[in-house]
Amino acid sequence: MILISASPSPFARKVRIALIEKGIPFTVENEVPWHADSSTPRYNPLEQLPVLIPDTGDPVFESSYILDWLEVKYPTPAMLPADPDAALEARLIHTIAEGVADATVLLFWEMQREQISAEWARRQLRKVKGGLADLDRRAGDRAHMVGNRFGLADIAVIALLGLQDTAIETGMIPAWQRFAPDMAEWRMLYPNLARFEVLHRDRPSVRDTAPFMFDLAEKIV
Repeated sequence: MILISASPSPFARKVRIALIEKGIPFTVENEVPWHADSSTPRYNPLEQLPVLIPDTGDPVFESSYILDWLEVKYPTPAMLPADPDAALEARLIHTIAEGVADATVLLFWEMQREQISAEWARRQLRKVKGGLADLDRRAGDRAHMVGNRFGLADIAVIALLGLQDTAIETGMIPAWQRFAPDMAEWRMLYPNLARFEVLHRDRPSVRDTAPFMFDLAEKIV
């Protein structure tokens, strides 16, 4: 099984963590999906990563769908709680984390433009701050976001926090503060999430999938 991934992508990281947690053998091929030599369009008509290529069958793409596919094809260990209400809570947390990740990525690209839309940037920053604040509240003093074992909700939050670290490392915080002066590094603003990240950072699936930024060799925006 092959996972075509992008090294800083929280969406690809979610899938990598789930594959490791489920004990599924796979190899990673890292790409920049916007570069002309990317193989992504061969496997995904939407030209997005990650793409999972099973040993048999068609490619599977879009991170949320890949995670659903893995739960069906490789149900043990489950990444969702057996209790329906707890499973819904986990999916909600995943949805919030994914929305914050989307807004963060949009902000990254907006900051690359010669003429930045202040209105657009402020809107995305409201999503980032609002989503992280909600996740911080939900994390509270829990060891896991839902239930008593590592699962989908934890994976989603860990991947999101890794993306926030990438934003810090690439100098995004000062750029964001032009549009949201109260913006700061997430560990300063969200202590419950900071505690949660420390609790899980040495888990093998988390440690071994730490994101790193790729080099953008071609103009994107």
